[in-house]
Amino acid sequence: MENSELGCPGSLQQNREKGVGSLPLALFAERGYAGMKIPMTAGILAGGKSTRMGRDKALVELGGRTLLDRALDRWREYGAGVQLSVGNPERRAMAPKGMPAVADFYPDRGPLGGLHAGLRTCPTPLLLLTAVDCPFLTPALADGLLAAIGTADASVYTLDGRPQPLFGLYRRTCLPEAAGMLAVGENKLQLLLDRVATVYLPTADPDPFRNLNTPEELERARRSVWL
Repeated sequence: MENSELGCPGSLQQNREKGVGSLPLALFAERGYAGMKIPMTAGILAGGKSTRMGRDKALVELGGRTLLDRALDRWREYGAGVQLSVGNPERRAMAPKGMPAVADFYPDRGPLGGLHAGLRTCPTPLLLLTAVDCPFLTPALADGLLAAIGTADASVYTLDGRPQPLFGLYRRTCLPEAAGMLAVGENKLQLLLDRVATVYLPTADPDPFRNLNTPEELERARRSVWL
């Protein structure tokens, strides 16, 4: 599948020059992956300060379960396993027994710091980055990222042309660029996408990508009829 079939905006020519392609899911069985664990780890960001929520977002409840429990249940069996990005070392205790809890190497640097720490410890070539406060993302959407990445460094969705980097598939080849950015005080995850070979997948549906940052957003989610 050519990147043009994915509707890659902006960096299409750059990606073509870097040999970026994609692997449709239908080809996995043909290439010997049937019945095997996908070589990808799900990295759940749960180290945010939750300032606007007023309490730890990982522990707020939605439908009788905490957002952390929802995220763990959703991604535990996807790929080769889950690791929890906890930010500060003091938060390692929130991870279930036996689950890797990854503290940031560069503390208080936001999602880029979490991604960097996750890639440093990830046991697989690919890391699926997601967040504890995004309970509507699904494995089906992750399948799309996996099908698209090919030989690229990253794949993310776009909404109205805006990349959604907090739900993305990142190869370990992103690690040197992420480390270099953090070392000079640059924290923008979007900038990392600009600097590595990225496949962009346009989508028109914003609902799966909404996150719960405030009590009002949480209350709207609780009233959602499709939860």
